[in-house]
This record gives sequence, C-alpha cells and structure tokens, in this order.
Amino acid sequence: MRISIKIALIIAVIFFSTGYDYQAMAFAEFKNIKVYDIENGTAKIKWSTPNWQARGIVYFGESPDNLNRYTGHSLYNYYHEVSLSGLQKKKTYYFKIVATDRLQNSEESFLQTFSTKNMEKDDLVKPRFEEQKILQTINNAVAIYWETNEETRAVIYYDGEGGNLKKTAKVKSFRKKHELLIHKLKPGTKYYLKIVAIDKSGNKTNGKRFVFNTNDYKGSGPNLLISDIKPLSHDEELIFSRKVIINFKTNLIAKSVIQYGVASGKYKYKETVSKSRKLNHQITLTGLEPDTTYYYRITASDSFNKKKKVISGMTFTTRSLKKRISIGSLVRGSGYKVYFISGNNKLWIKSASVFNKLGYKWDWIQTIDNVYLNEYKEGKSIESSKYHPDGTLIKYADSPAVYLLEDKKKRPFSSAESFVKKGYSWNRIMIISKKEKYRTGEYL
Repeated sequence: MRISIKIALIIAVIFFSTGYDYQAMAFAEFKNIKVYDIENGTAKIKWSTPNWQARGIVYFGESPDNLNRYTGHSLYNYYHEVSLSGLQKKKTYYFKIVATDRLQNSEESFLQTFSTKNMEKDDLVKPRFEEQKILQTINNAVAIYWETNEETRAVIYYDGEGGNLKKTAKVKSFRKKHELLIHKLKPGTKYYLKIVAIDKSGNKTNGKRFVFNTNDYKGSGPNLLISDIKPLSHDEELIFSRKVIINFKTNLIAKSVIQYGVASGKYKYKETVSKSRKLNHQITLTGLEPDTTYYYRITASDSFNKKKKVISGMTFTTRSLKKRISIGSLVRGSGYKVYFISGNNKLWIKSASVFNKLGYKWDWIQTIDNVYLNEYKEGKSIESSKYHPDGTLIKYADSPAVYLLEDKKKRPFSSAESFVKKGYSWNRIMIISKKEKYRTGEYL
C-alpha cells in the first residue's frame, strides 16, 4: 500500500511539474505570426497562442519606439486575426502583440516588422466611428467625445439657426480618442452638431447628427461640486486588505486626482483618477498596508470654467489579512503562474527552468484561493537563477550556519530556537553554491 501511494505521489509531482512548464512556456510563446493581404492601406495579422486561450491587441507604428496605434479583439481564443488600417505606401511598420488571459495575465511578443513597399494603393478605407456622444451641456458651452478605429483629425460643424451647420471647430491632432469643448454658445438655444473624421490619407467619415439644448440660466453657471464619495469609512464591497476602490461624482465634467497617506493632512501619494473629462469617477488604489487607516483628499478640475474643487478629511481603514502565507512559500492560485512569497510581495517564477535551477521542489507548491493570493502585491518577476529572492532560507554546504535572505543580505539565525520560534521549516533550507555571495546582515 505504501509503495503504491509513493508511486502515485511521484507520478503526480512529475505530471504537475511538466504541466507547469508546458502551460507557462506555451502561453509566453506566440506562434505562426503572419502578416498578409497588404493592400489598399490595410493589412491582416494572424497568430496563435497554443493551449492557452487569450484575447489580443496589436500595437503598431512607424517607429520601434512609438507604437502609437493599436487594434485588437476581445474574444478569448487560441487563434487570432486582426486588421490594420490607415497604412501608407512604401513604409516600414513595427508591431508587437499583447495577449491577455481570463485572469488578466499578460505576455507580449517580440517586436516585428512588415513593409508596404509593394502595396499599390494608399489607404482608401474610410475611418469608422466607434463612439460619439455629448458629454454635457451648460448655458454657454458643450463638451463632446468621439472615438474612431484609426487615428483621425476632425472638423465639427454646428449651428443654432435652422440646422445649417455654418460654424466650425477644428481638431488638428491625429488621435483615436478625442474630447472637445465648444464655448460661446447662446443660453436656452437648440443646437445641431456633426463630427467629420478625417484620417491621414484624407478619407472622410460623417458622424451622426446631434441635437441638443443649452441651459437657459444666466451668468457663469453652477459651481463645481463633488458628491457621493465612497468609501467614507468601512465598506465591505470597496475596501480590501491591500486595495480600495474609491468612487465619487462631479456635477460638471472634470478631470481629477487623489492624494492619500497614513497621517491626517499628510498626503504622501498622488494618483490621477481620470485623465479624461467625466461626471462619474473611480480609481482603485493598490499596494496598501493591511489593517491601516488612510487619509485622502480629492481635487477635481472643472473643464468648462477651469476652476478647482478640493475635498479632504476622508478616511478608510484597510482590512486585516485573511490568511497569512509564510515568507518563502511557493504558491499558485487558479492560474498557471507559480509565485514565491517575499515579504508582502508575490514574485512570479517565469519558467520551469529557473524554478528547477533555484533548487525548488514541485511538491512545495501550495494551491491557494485567489482571494488570499490577491492580498499580495505583484513584485518583480524571477527570471534568473543567479541569486535567490528575499525570503529564502539558505546555507553553504561546508558550513552549518543558516541564513534568511533579506534586503539582498544574508541574516544569520542566532540559534536553532530562534529559527523554530519564527516558524521556519528545516526542510525548506536551500544549499547554495559558494559563487552565490551575499553581504552578511544582523542576527535574527
């Protein structure tokens, strides 16, 4: 019975070991990348991500340092195809593919190139509107937003008398996403508006015709207000051990930032909440410390009147860790990635080859719930076996001394009793080569 159990365990370990190697390497690899049908300003790219379903985005441009255009698809699949548009004759284009799985793990391909030197015609395809909308109107202005499938400039035609669209506003910069404010409108007036998008090859597309009314109040309009701020204290749905989701609203479209810290009135950190103009604002702050009270303030900038509103004095307290995982543990969640726990960070071991060279054992890996794994910050990936990460127990073959790696130093244990009291396991000590050298730190 014991022999059969041992055999079963050995088979399980071998299976898990090879499975991890296969999945990790397969997902990191892009196969059969092909660029074809380069004609009339368009090209198609297809590729595969064997044995791992992913969605893909292709970033491309005329310089390897400026892949400023992109296109992609949102379906998770093994086989992928996208179409690039707005291409010009006799150009070299650079591109890379970014694949993302359902757990939001991402990998990117090496930089690739293709040429349009044999393309007979320039781009003859009209740009396509992905979205068009009125963001907000006030008494004397309107804010509009639109997005196209390729980079475009635009001419906006508008008028308030009979809908003849005699007035124009121009956007000269080429982008996919645009926002524009049109001022000097009359209060309490019906207006008509149309966006015409123009790509780099001069192809034009007419947008839909908007009809809107300006508000009829006089003066400069309402003051900017911030409301519905959440969380203001404890909130099970928005506050976690290492992150918090903050929501708020403004009565006028605005851009906003948040500042926060662990002392009242001292805001050490600053994050942009919304780079674009919005009425509903949301940001997720990560890398927080568990069981800690944070103080924060919000600054919103009114897009119409260029005035600011600041609200401060709000607080939230992060939850305690639901489950403490021992430093130096090897863990995985529901995905294929195996992590090394180093302090408050989880470090992804990028390949089975590095895993094996570091001397880790496959049966040391614990499968844990994603809820617990997500409590740890994503640290720098382990891509080399030259040095072991912080949190590793080490010793040299010719010495009985045991050390803990911390801040890239080896800290010796003062005694075996100290080792045991701190909860470390004797069977997790790595015997390392003399070539792997560290400075000696203070005793533990």
